[in-house]
Amino acid sequence: PTAPATDPDWLANLIVRTDAIAAKVATVRGLPLLRPIAKGVVDDAQLRARILARMDEDTPPAERAVEAAAAKRWGLVPWATDLDLLIIDLLTEQIAGFYDPRERKLYIASEHAADPTWADMVMAHEIDHALQDQHFDLERWMKAVENDDDASAARSAVIEGDSVALMIEYSLAEQGLPPPWGEELVVRMMMASMQTSVAGGGAGASGAGGAGQLFDRAPLALREQMIFPYQAGVGFIAALRKTQPWSRVDEVFTRRPPASTEQILHPELYLADARPIAIVERKPPVVTGLVQLHAATWGEAGWGSYYRSHGVAVEQAGSAAAGWGGDRVVLIGPADGAAHPTRTTGVALTAWDSEADALEAWDATGKALDAMVIGAPLVADEREVRWLTADGRVTAAERR
Repeated sequence: PTAPATDPDWLANLIVRTDAIAAKVATVRGLPLLRPIAKGVVDDAQLRARILARMDEDTPPAERAVEAAAAKRWGLVPWATDLDLLIIDLLTEQIAGFYDPRERKLYIASEHAADPTWADMVMAHEIDHALQDQHFDLERWMKAVENDDDASAARSAVIEGDSVALMIEYSLAEQGLPPPWGEELVVRMMMASMQTSVAGGGAGASGAGGAGQLFDRAPLALREQMIFPYQAGVGFIAALRKTQPWSRVDEVFTRRPPASTEQILHPELYLADARPIAIVERKPPVVTGLVQLHAATWGEAGWGSYYRSHGVAVEQAGSAAAGWGGDRVVLIGPADGAAHPTRTTGVALTAWDSEADALEAWDATGKALDAMVIGAPLVADEREVRWLTADGRVTAAERR
């Protein structure tokens, strides 16, 4: 950083440069600017208020509460975590700029210091979101899969991966250099660097250029959820851009969006149109006082994160999750289970691509549950394992 972002002249100059940056971005991306992009500046307080307002609009508080209960039940965040507050704090810390598709307006966060080169890259990233929105209607595109968590994460990865790739191409073009996508080692190194240097707040947000103190302390599953659209997304776009023009990326928005995070993590499966196995939960038997509180599809990205969160080695977790074929994860409990997640029960049904993949997942699942459940195994054989905790709860894994 060489200039404080709170300097009025610095901010004014950045806003003035936006139109010139937009013209260059439109040329690099191959999407014409259909209308001028509105611009604004927000401070931390305004940013927090905006994040909370958007959270309430997108997901009602009661729905977020059961999502938090599910995350706690599966050990992805500690029991005492105020997940809403943690997410708001994380996004406020991380976001340097964002494009709001509802207002169709680009914002820069005034609290973040940055040098002009970084600020221009942030602007290029957000301008690309504006171009995506003008041509593909991002809100409508995301709403089409609002009830499918895995497909929604996959589409977010397309949105962010597109903008990260564009930001890189824009920066290199300013130096007279070509896109790097033909160099696989460079792409892998770039993705690895994002593990600690990129985080953001969902579609339309750019990270502040480095993980902050709160981000570093956040639960692994939450960090990975925030990073996934950027890191895996740019890998997906790079695979397409290696041999194809930007118009091929446009077709991902217009003709065939990805169906799963598996397709994002393995672009060859997207190109082969390998679809996930659809698993629909059956309503649980009528038991007095118990209801189904929540249902979700985790996908390959979610299961990999679950394994890593419970101590499975990174390579084994990734390899085990890579055999994913489909899943459905539900939370059952009393009607007030969101407020009392310890009284809930999580149930997951997974399907795998082959018997070998199922065995690999079985091994990873057993290791994750061993770490997650504080108790002793009651039964353990090649098709069933049960654990009993000190408070009398039973956890079971079965292979069918």
